[in-house]
Amino acid sequence: MVLEYANEGNLRDYLRIKFNLLQWENKIQMALDITCGLKCLHSKDIIHRDLHPKNILVNNGRLLIADFGLSKQITEVTSNSTANRMGMIEYTDPQCFKKVMNYKKDKRSDVYSLGVLLWEISSGRPPFHDVDRVILIHHIIESRREDPIVGTPLEYQQLYKKCWDGDPEKRPDINQVYNEILSLLNSLNKQSDQSEPDRSDQLDLYNSLEFFDSLTLYKNL
Repeated sequence: MVLEYANEGNLRDYLRIKFNLLQWENKIQMALDITCGLKCLHSKDIIHRDLHPKNILVNNGRLLIADFGLSKQITEVTSNSTANRMGMIEYTDPQCFKKVMNYKKDKRSDVYSLGVLLWEISSGRPPFHDVDRVILIHHIIESRREDPIVGTPLEYQQLYKKCWDGDPEKRPDINQVYNEILSLLNSLNKQSDQSEPDRSDQLDLYNSLEFFDSLTLYKNL
């Protein structure tokens, strides 16, 4: 059902085709779109668990979270559940690769994946695309991450680094991520001679949240 809303494919393909046309305002809005969707899921105590660019769909330049196949209510998750298995290595919580007793993915695992996505939006390319998969697991466990892209706003760099911290306790929750991205977007708008976002921009953000909310409810009926 979500596919009918996406006329520009997934995020990976979109960045490959359109990246050179994107301004920072566009990139930050894209980051905000994903964060809005995740914020809606987490507000219902639903964890996605498989967040990566091929599960982010693009419709008229706006991003939608899709593929809730591994999503579960927090209370339904066990350490050996199918939903707790690894997805794409680059976006997987490092705790999944460690011998952590009774480890269960939680909201912080989604925030880790979001951090990697934020970096990918800034770079236009997949993370660690030329690294062997086995070696990559060791990189992730050892807290080796991609370097910031030249020209990336400092606040954005600091945010995604907090999101992909190897220690789940140090990661921000989704509300903090949302507030920081929204603040950065407002700042960029002001720098572009827009003294403040107009009411239509604000309404659009709230409509995005409602849209994500309705999709989430539909997918979980």
